[in-house]
Amino acid sequence: MSDEDQQIVLLVTGETSDILISCRRLAARLEVPMDTTHLQPLRHTTDFDTPTATLEDVDIRSELQSRPARPPNYENEDRVLAVLAKEMAENPRNMLQKLVEVAVQLCAADTAGISLLEGDVFRWEAVAGVFASYRNGTMPRAASPCGVCIDRNSTQLMHLADRCFPALKAEPRFVEALLIPFHHQGKPVGTVWVVAHTFERKFDRQDERIMRTLSQFASAGWQLWKAYEAAEQSNHRKDEFLAMLGHELRNPLSAIVTAAQILQEQEPRRIGEGARRAIEVMGRQSQQLSRMVDDMLDVTRISKGKLQLARRRVNVQKVVADAAETVRSHIAQKHHHLLVELPTAPIHLEADPGRLAQMLSNLLHNAAKYSPPGSEIRLTAVQTNDEVEISVRDTGEGIAKDQLSSVFDLFTQLGNRSGLGLGLTLVRRLAEMHGGTVEAASEGPSKGSAFTIRLPVRAMTDTSSATAAFSSSRL
Repeated sequence: MSDEDQQIVLLVTGETSDILISCRRLAARLEVPMDTTHLQPLRHTTDFDTPTATLEDVDIRSELQSRPARPPNYENEDRVLAVLAKEMAENPRNMLQKLVEVAVQLCAADTAGISLLEGDVFRWEAVAGVFASYRNGTMPRAASPCGVCIDRNSTQLMHLADRCFPALKAEPRFVEALLIPFHHQGKPVGTVWVVAHTFERKFDRQDERIMRTLSQFASAGWQLWKAYEAAEQSNHRKDEFLAMLGHELRNPLSAIVTAAQILQEQEPRRIGEGARRAIEVMGRQSQQLSRMVDDMLDVTRISKGKLQLARRRVNVQKVVADAAETVRSHIAQKHHHLLVELPTAPIHLEADPGRLAQMLSNLLHNAAKYSPPGSEIRLTAVQTNDEVEISVRDTGEGIAKDQLSSVFDLFTQLGNRSGLGLGLTLVRRLAEMHGGTVEAASEGPSKGSAFTIRLPVRAMTDTSSATAAFSSSRL
């Protein structure tokens, strides 16, 4: 039997706390899962018993300087901290929990946690180890050693702290606790702590150094998460505002559109030429406003996960024709020339035909908006292997290379143009809902631009080769 096995056997013969810790260590050593349901630590119901010792009695900070420090393992620390940094970058929501898991590993602790001060209570924001099931539990500030750590704004090391803080009484006991404050804008807002539940484990200066490093990570992670929450709340308020604004505008706008259509149907001789032109302007502008409101509502529906696609097998040529028809009057008004190039062999894919036409319509409107009168706009569709590529190219203002990555962002407008900057955002989100992508390309200002939608082909029976003949039409 190895020395470690003998130590485990001896520990099992000890107190209840030693039995629990021993079982956990043995399970970890054997690399087998451990059912701790019947061994879960239970806090005493007498949390607020009279203290049996003073703070000075449990405070053993001075021992950190006299205890022999174990040799540092910088290689292991660098490896683990790299994992922590990656978690902070990729999953800030889980970063603090990952941090306490790292603390257990680096300090060979039995429990580690992060306590956040919220008003007059501390909340266990993250916990790992024996007391992991108590995550999100709370403790009054005056009843917690974390309050001392915050008040003194310094490292605290305590032995059997439950003698001074009865709220900590539990099984297994908090034999030794090392606490480090972490800060926001120079003010302590919480603590990072590790606990040993056995008398054998004693923390040293190396543990304090490691915990100070982790407290800096905790500060950065907490601020990152608060910023993330604030951004989420801002986005939620923005979505709610757009939804409310869209619904408030829709009813009066529908009445204006209907009135304009009725007036346009009147006999020309019954209204003057000036009135006719005014009615045409009112009709065009109200239609444009209707598109903006529809885009606004669609963006909010997608953000809330309420927009559903009605997928079916569609003919791409027909969808392109429908989209071209919806922008025909707008293209003519700008005196542009729309060239549509499609393969003669049918292209089919699984998509929502209405939403696909909406994507193309938005791209065509965008091309018309940013092209000078009389420009050529080219709409093409090809199938390449398992994808369909649909492109809209113009010879207009073009896009600077440093702006290509932001043109699909919400409310982005290039140059001094009317609109809300929703059209391209909606194109990207609808393309992604179809499992596809959209890409913008341009050689620079005044050199035109190209937007290409790529959608996966599913359940296709008809195929067309890359050398298929093209049919062209002009509108």
